[in-house]
Amino acid sequence: MIKVIIVEDDPMVATINQQYVERSKGFEIVATVDNIKELWKVLQEVTPDLILLDVYLPEKTGIDFVQELRQKQISIPIIMITAAHDIPTIKKALDYGVIDFLIKPFSYERFQLAIENFLQYHSLTTKFEKADQKTLDQILIKERQSKTFNEKGILSSLPKGLSKLTIKKILTAVEKQKEHFSTEDIAKEVELSRISTRKYLQFLNEIGYLREELKYLSVGRPIMIYQIVPEKEQLIADILNNTPPQSL
Repeated sequence: MIKVIIVEDDPMVATINQQYVERSKGFEIVATVDNIKELWKVLQEVTPDLILLDVYLPEKTGIDFVQELRQKQISIPIIMITAAHDIPTIKKALDYGVIDFLIKPFSYERFQLAIENFLQYHSLTTKFEKADQKTLDQILIKERQSKTFNEKGILSSLPKGLSKLTIKKILTAVEKQKEHFSTEDIAKEVELSRISTRKYLQFLNEIGYLREELKYLSVGRPIMIYQIVPEKEQLIADILNNTPPQSL
């Protein structure tokens, strides 16, 4: 099991982070703390494989902790989860070797991507004593991104599991939406399950055609809403006019 420590002083956010981790196979939460002092106490007892770390904490910040960790030459992968969005803070985190940076509020799909990034790192550092270029490329290079666009910047292939016919239906439905829309709006339009529809919308978000935003409701859980990125409208038209080949 991959051992995880959550460091978050907001109980509600800590619970959400815990739920997200628990949805990932092979992960185990070994501790949840709300300040850096308690985190150091836990680290005396257990060495985690991953720390989910907030920036703004009582007394010391997450950035302070990462700096101390590196000064002690302790190498523990860290994913920053924070409301901080200023570039200096992000730069500091990345300079100290944070493997990903999630800005609140974020979707479960984006959290999954952060976990995938971690798993690539974890695989490289735990399964191999030596690695040739081919091995490194398989682990570190994201195949989806490298095969998504052709030399003209137009979408030329789809990830495995996505259909060229369905993505055209999805995009046609998206173009009919006036402003913001949800997964359910598109699912109803194309008569597809919400789970399948979400995969296509998430793909379009990842490659920049859509922008996602978490919308908080007065009752119930927040929902993810999407909108077309204005400068990408022509590229969407290109997809509709030039069907990309099915990926192998």
